[in-house]
Order: sequence, then structure tokens, then C-alpha cells
Amino acid sequence: MSTASLSSAFKTSPDRMQACELAALILLTVVSCSRQYEEGHPQAVLTLQPAWAQIFTGETVTLSCEVEGGSADWRFKQYRDGREEAGCSDQYRSRYGDSCTISTAQYYHSGEYWCESASGQERSNAVTLTMSNGQVILQTPPQPVFEGDSLTLRCCIRRGYKATRVVFYKDNEELQFQADTELSVDHVSESDEGSYKCTAWWWYKERYKWVESWSHSAEVRVSVRERPQAVLTREPAWTQIYLSERVTLRCQVQGGYTDWRFTWYKAGRTAPVTQDYYSRIDGDRYTISSATRDHSGEYTCKGERRGNPSYSKTSDALTLRVSVDTPKPVLTREPAGEIFEGDTVTLSCVVEGGSGGWRYLWYKDRQGAPVYQTNSSSGTGAGYTISAAALSHSGEYWCGSGRGRNTSYSQYSHPIWVNVTSLFSRVTLTASPGATVKEGEALNLTCEAAVNKTPHPQLHYTIVRDGEPVTNSTDSALYSIASTEKSHTGSYTCAVESQGVKKSSQELHIEVQTSWHSAAAAAGFSVGFFVILLIVFTLLLLYHKIRGFPCITGGKRRERSDQNQDQAAGGVELSSQTQQPDSEDIVYSVIDTSKHNNKKKAKPAETDTVYSAVKISAGKPTADNAESMYATVLPKKKRK
Repeated sequence: MSTASLSSAFKTSPDRMQACELAALILLTVVSCSRQYEEGHPQAVLTLQPAWAQIFTGETVTLSCEVEGGSADWRFKQYRDGREEAGCSDQYRSRYGDSCTISTAQYYHSGEYWCESASGQERSNAVTLTMSNGQVILQTPPQPVFEGDSLTLRCCIRRGYKATRVVFYKDNEELQFQADTELSVDHVSESDEGSYKCTAWWWYKERYKWVESWSHSAEVRVSVRERPQAVLTREPAWTQIYLSERVTLRCQVQGGYTDWRFTWYKAGRTAPVTQDYYSRIDGDRYTISSATRDHSGEYTCKGERRGNPSYSKTSDALTLRVSVDTPKPVLTREPAGEIFEGDTVTLSCVVEGGSGGWRYLWYKDRQGAPVYQTNSSSGTGAGYTISAAALSHSGEYWCGSGRGRNTSYSQYSHPIWVNVTSLFSRVTLTASPGATVKEGEALNLTCEAAVNKTPHPQLHYTIVRDGEPVTNSTDSALYSIASTEKSHTGSYTCAVESQGVKKSSQELHIEVQTSWHSAAAAAGFSVGFFVILLIVFTLLLLYHKIRGFPCITGGKRRERSDQNQDQAAGGVELSSQTQQPDSEDIVYSVIDTSKHNNKKKAKPAETDTVYSAVKISAGKPTADNAESMYATVLPKKKRK
């Protein structure tokens, strides 16, 4: 406040010109928080009587500790000369209940006072007292003061004297020369902050005459704080409210002060909002449990308390708009064009109007039938995503919305049709020259797919024989065998895969047959091997029959006498005979049937000789058989 404004704030009241100790009739509650308290702890308030922070030595002042629920276990403390000590414990101080009275103030009683709980965890505001030995003092309320408070400054002379003139100064600038001892400001602001002092004149009687005297007071600092600001918030923070929704207004005061009591106002009315059937007030919250049209409007709040500051600034206005129309969400689809298998499709649902907090429900084929989330589809927030479209995802879709505890009041959106087209409609496997081939011939298997999407996506081909893949490629759908073998016989299928879609062809059986030359060679080898086994078997049989050790000799035919002589020696001789010119391939053998163990030697005339011939001929090949070898055993007549 300027000098002129302070001068205009002076109020002359002759009835106030009395002793300083009789003038303090107003109890001023001051708060100067030295710490910030947790919510829930009791807040104590320290007050003074008289309500001045400056007094003369020898005067009386009472400190009171006010705590909700009583302060019997609270104690007074004083901070002086850099140390903390008991605040109500010497001969000049006495405690009665919640009060501490300093009956004869001494200079050392100056200091900062507060009260605290027995545990020391909770403390009141702190008040600074100044004891003066001077003749004139400037009295102020405890500091700080807050914007909008009324402020009174008093210029006091010691007991027994009466001021005739007083001058107040602010920052060493004279404000006004007047007879009143008080300077009052109805609503202080930050501009009123500064250092104040005063000069007082008075008359006193010296011997037989009156003498005028004067004196300056000490400077006193007046601190003006900004009043705490109330802040109004909404939970949840929706700008648009619909019928029957729940909303809570919360009022909080900045600055760390506690013990606030809150009042709500609507549409700037002076009368506060009261609770009714649909709303209630609980501490710092005003809750509307079921919104109606009457709850629309602008709301403000303000905090009040017992201490100083005794009230807060009024909060900024918060507007509630309650709509009677239920919201209708808007449903869109991306992409908007044709959708193929494997494509990603996103449905978006939005409630227009700029208000948040919505959660969305999704429906398919009929309203009220929710869509369940799977590995290929999920609904998060305002979107429903089909990550890999399948033919089963085709259908009609809707969305609905709700928030808070209500989910049934929202309308359904307009429907959107989702039609998923096959990426490729068929897969075929063909064989060239055919499904039956001869060993050694070439074979080509071709896998083909009818793709519906343009441009064509990249395809991956896999050809499988009897469950085992034989080719795996993204470049070619052709599987070539330059020379087939019997091992290539089997059941073949091909699979085509693209964009997560996989389809297979029908089974194709491939038969690899044995060729004519291979069969003939195999048959000839088998027959020759059989003949050899037959001859060996025959010889072994004869050997066992005659119990001897045959001796196979070649050459010319010997004379009978020689043969008999040899036979008499107990041997068996097989004699090869020369082939007749006109005969077939015939081998003659002479078999001696004489016994090795005959006791009597047979006569030459009685010796019997057996001849045999083995005829070997080749058969002609037929369509069904390979070339065959034949062996015929022919008996030979005895020679005369």
C-alpha cells in the first residue's frame, strides 16, 4: 500500500486512547507453520492474550495451546539464544490447563514459542514474542499476516503516560502525523509488506510544570503472505458426464497447512452446496453418486480453518456438463478395401465429444454376442485387431462403450461388414510324363496355386514324399528327377504357404517300374546260379550213394581190362566221352557200380558198367521270361 493509502487508512477513535494493556480486546489467532504435518495428526494452534507480539517488560501475556480433543499432554517450548528449553517453567511463568501465563515479563522471555505433543511428533504454529525495555513500542500481530486480512499497528507508551501525537513510518517514510495511536488496514496486500516504526509525544509533570517529551520505537518487520490457493479437481477427469454416472469433486489447499474444512459453491452462489439423495460431502470430497441434469453447472470450493490463515483463496471454477442423451460410438475399419487371408484388419471404436475414460465391447454376427480374444485377434482400448485374417473372421461387427460402473447405457455403433477372401483357392500337384514311369526315365513334379490377390504375394513351396520333405523353395514350384529309381516310388503332396496361410494339394502316387533289360539280366543270372547249384547237389548225392571219393579224369576211353583192373582196386571213375558230331551238347560219364568192400573179386565178365549223359540246351526267351538254361540226364546204352 502506498503512503497515501496508508494515510487514508487511519481511523481516529478518542475512546481508544487509553492504556495499552486495556486496549487489546481482540484475540488474534496467528499461524506460522514451522513444519508440514501429515494428514490425520491433530493440529494445535498457539494464541496470545493480549494479541500483540511486542510487550513491555513487567507486563503480563498468556499463551494458549488449542488442540482438538484436548491438549492435556501437550507442553510449551521456547527457542531462545540458539537453544531449545521449557517454555513455562520459571518463577514468572505458570501453567494452568492449556495455558501458560508470563505474569512479569522479563527481557530474557523474548523468543519463539510453540507447543508440542508429549512424543514431540506434533507441533503447533510458532509465535515470536519481543520484550522491550524502551519507552515507546510499535505493536503488531504475530507474523506473518495474509492477503485480505485486516492489519492493526499500535504505537504504545509505557504505563502512566498518554500520547498526544503519533507519527507512523514505513521504510523510513513518514505516513501521517496524527493524534491516534492506531493504524488500521482493512485488507492488506503484498504492497503493505515492509519495516514499520512510530514516534510518540506525551506530556509529563516535572515539579510544578508539564513538560512534553517524545521517543522513537524500534522497527518491526511486517510480512504479508499470499493466501493459500484452493484447487478443485474432478475424479474421474471426464469433461462430459452422462446420466447416472458417478463423479467426485475434491478440494485441496496448497501451502502445507492442515485442518481445513471445505465448502462447495455452485454457479457463484453465496450459499454453499449441501448434500442430498444423490450427493454427499465427506471431508475434502463432494461426491455425486448418480448424476442428474440438475448437477450441471460451475463449481468452486474454499477452505476454512481455526488458525491463521483462517481461510483460503476460492478455487477456479470447474464445469460439469450432464448429458441426458446416451452416447453412440462410431466404428471404422482399416483397411477399407478387400481383405485376404493373412491380412491385418483393425476396427476402431470412438465415442465423439472429447470425453475419455471409455472401455469398449465388441460383438460379431449379432448384437449382444461378445467377440472372444484369440491368438489371432484381440481388443485393446478403442481398437479390435485381427492380426492374421481367416475365412472364419468374416461377418458383421458392432462395438459398444461404457465407463465407470456402467456399461449397459451406451448405444451400439453402426455395423461394419468384414469379408475375408481366400489368398489362393486351390493347390494342385501334377506329374510329367505321368504317375507311372520306368526305371531310368526322367520325372517332373509341378506344384501350382491359384492366387487371388494382386499383386501376387511371395509363395513358399514344399513337396513331400511319404511325409518327408524332398524340396523346400521360394523360387520354384518344380521338382525334377533326371533318372528315376525304385526308391522314388511313393505318395507325393505339395504345400504352398504365404502370409501365414498354408494349403496342401491332394496326394499323387508315383510308381517306378523295372525295365526289360534289367529283368532279363537278373533272370539269367538267377538261372545260371540255379544250374550250378543243381549239378553240385547231384554230385554230392552220388558221392553219398557210392561212399567213395570220385576221381574225375579226362582224355580218351580206356580199355575194359584196364577199367576192370582199376575197379578191382576199389575206385570209381567218371569218364568223359567225346561229343558226337550230330548230337547236342552231351557229356558222357562212366560210373563204376562195383563195391569197394566185396570180399570176392568179381569176374571180368560180371562187371557192369553204367553210362550217363548230361544234355545242356538253351531255351528260347518268351515275353514273360528271360532266357533259360535246361539240363537233361539221358541214360546211355551199354556197348557190346
